[in-house]
Amino acid sequence: MKNALTILVLEDEMIVAENIAAIIENIGDFSVQITNNLEEAIQIVSEKNVSLIVSDINLTDNLNGIEIVKCLQQKYWIPVIYLTAYSNEDYIDSALETEPISYLIKPFTTRQLEVAVNIAMKVIDVRSTSPNYIKPSDREIEILTLLSTGLNSKAIANSLYLSEHTIKTHRKNLMRKYNMKSSSELIALASKLKWV
Repeated sequence: MKNALTILVLEDEMIVAENIAAIIENIGDFSVQITNNLEEAIQIVSEKNVSLIVSDINLTDNLNGIEIVKCLQQKYWIPVIYLTAYSNEDYIDSALETEPISYLIKPFTTRQLEVAVNIAMKVIDVRSTSPNYIKPSDREIEILTLLSTGLNSKAIANSLYLSEHTIKTHRKNLMRKYNMKSSSELIALASKLKWV
């Protein structure tokens, strides 16, 4: 675990926190730190070089998860994934100010958390190691934009007056180019990097 990336879990229910930690540790070489308050979160972030925060919103601390993340992000750029039972607009609007990678509603599945963490790691890698990351071509951005609206390859082909085979080839090339395993991961990355 010497070179493991550190992920901070903000969660006040220990059983839930341990389950989240177990899922994350099964994904890759990650060291997981758990807390439910700002003071400990600041200490962990300053000592452990935290790469990602996975946060509940409702915590027993005086501050909720969004408020703690905002405090941390004043000094450190750390992406966040929210895991919460809250889905009302006020919480979502407040969470959006922290530019989350994902906002998962409890109960979440193991696969949902795995995908969110993998996307976060891609974004972190892109931002930290490739500041001049190559943007997709104009045609690829057109395809990504239509893909993000939920259109399939056939509908995209009709919209752009291209063959379905051409669209599928572009999609395959994009997946390979950005090392993505699914269209949803590709769309999430494109959205986070403001390509679409």
